[in-house]
Formats: sequence, C-alpha cells, structure tokens
Amino acid sequence: MAHQEQPTIAEGWEFRLVNDHLLMTSQSDPATQVQLSPQAAFALLGYLSRHRDTLYWAAQQGQREEPEDSSREPSADEEESAL
Repeated sequence: MAHQEQPTIAEGWEFRLVNDHLLMTSQSDPATQVQLSPQAAFALLGYLSRHRDTLYWAAQQGQREEPEDSSREPSADEEESAL
C-alpha cells in the first residue's frame, strides 16, 4: 500500500503532490483548484527561491517589526536564528 503524504495547509489553501503534479485547492471553495505539471512546479520553485527573502519578510509582518533598514535582506544564518 502506497504511503499517502499529508497535504500542507496554509492561509486557506491545501498543497499536495498528486502523480508528480502540484495540486493547490482552495479550502473555502474546493472547486477552485490549480494543477501544475512537474516542469511548471519546478519553475515556480525557482521563482519562489529567487524571492525567498522578500516573502519571508512579508510573512513575518505583523508577527514582529521589520528591521529599520528594510532594503537589507536577511542572510540565511539570520533567518535560521529567527526561527
């Protein structure tokens, strides 16, 4: 029997891999779905990686104050120590 991985759920969206495709489903309207091929999901992963620091600070907004010099991006060590 194949192992069924639990989906990741965040901000009303469920993310799971189905037959190597990334399936994103709205929790409030399950009929609203986006399915990405492995190639498209990998391109998205690259895009998100390039914007990782900006997304990190946006996600932290409201949880703590941003640094005074908001143009400065955190280093990987700073980000890990903040977790």
